[in-house]
Amino acid sequence: MNGPGAVRPRVAICTDGVFPLAMGGMQRHSRLLVEHLARSGEVDLIVLHPHPTGVFSDLPHVEEMPLPPIDTGKFYLRELWRYSRHVEAALHRLQPDVVLSQGFSVWAGAHTFRDKLIFHPHGLEMFQGLTTKERMLGLPFRMLVQHLARQARCTISLGGKLTAILRSIGARQVVVLPNAVDVPQQPPADREPGDAVRFLFVGRFAFNKGIDLLMHAAQRLAKEQVPARFQLAGDGPLLRQYRAEGLPPNVELLGRVDDEHLFQLYADSDCFVLPTRFEGMPTVVLEAMARACPVVVSDVGATADLVTDGLNGLLLPAGDAEALYRGLVRFCRMDAAQRRAMGQAGHTLARQRFDWPQVARGYIALFRGLTGPDR
Repeated sequence: MNGPGAVRPRVAICTDGVFPLAMGGMQRHSRLLVEHLARSGEVDLIVLHPHPTGVFSDLPHVEEMPLPPIDTGKFYLRELWRYSRHVEAALHRLQPDVVLSQGFSVWAGAHTFRDKLIFHPHGLEMFQGLTTKERMLGLPFRMLVQHLARQARCTISLGGKLTAILRSIGARQVVVLPNAVDVPQQPPADREPGDAVRFLFVGRFAFNKGIDLLMHAAQRLAKEQVPARFQLAGDGPLLRQYRAEGLPPNVELLGRVDDEHLFQLYADSDCFVLPTRFEGMPTVVLEAMARACPVVVSDVGATADLVTDGLNGLLLPAGDAEALYRGLVRFCRMDAAQRRAMGQAGHTLARQRFDWPQVARGYIALFRGLTGPDR
């Protein structure tokens, strides 16, 4: 906490969008980070974003600076550069004590802010592509991450395997700060048992999320008459394809759902499953843990920091259809007490390590470390 007369660091948070005006994990992170930092009363914030003013008008210690948005209909890298030029000009006028770049928002002129710049690349998906096409498409973004990590005073890792990636590309300093979630003080009431085990998937309908693996496993369980039901929430390029091709009889597609519906789905489901091929630290896993829902997830990115196999869920090798099937069967064979213990362990871990007020304190400590007398 601040001592008497302590000066609050003046921190510029630069982002290309804020949830719900822009969709995505980084955009949601930007909103929640600003909200929790503002409520702490320990920093003064300037938020540079591409939306009209008033996004954070109800929060103390927050100033907003709207910038011309990225045109998603044009070449993305060129638009990122153009947006970062607006950010650069604004930062030179504002002269904050600390600059936090969400993704590539601070690109142009990054070297001029290098003693006060914190770079947060989030999931590092561009380093985890599996196919030759994915690796080729990710090449310019890998080069950009390397450039910014070498320019920034420090780079934030979400943890797990992501830390090793950042160190391997020569980041000046790596600081581990995980994603976070608002955790209810008490876990939800015990789930009412149903006729079938209720599995929930939430995510973008894209190849990297492993939905094809999940569909294959669901089809096998249906043929073997294992009492299991799958609800899949989300949108994306593969959603229309799955609707057109037909579904296993135990699968229901929900489409995009709002937060209220989503949180109820976590509370009602017996298990959250995410067979992703590559990932950072998925917020959906944290949301499930916060609502005492056991998790089955691939061992990618920083997921091993969230799930310990057999404790609060199951940790599986990525891209392995057989391992996913066996994991789902293993969970179906657990009794209610085992599932309840897993859910409670996840809730406890979320409260201890991933609750937003605690993670926000980590950011504040980082800001103060960059602005203190020993910097």
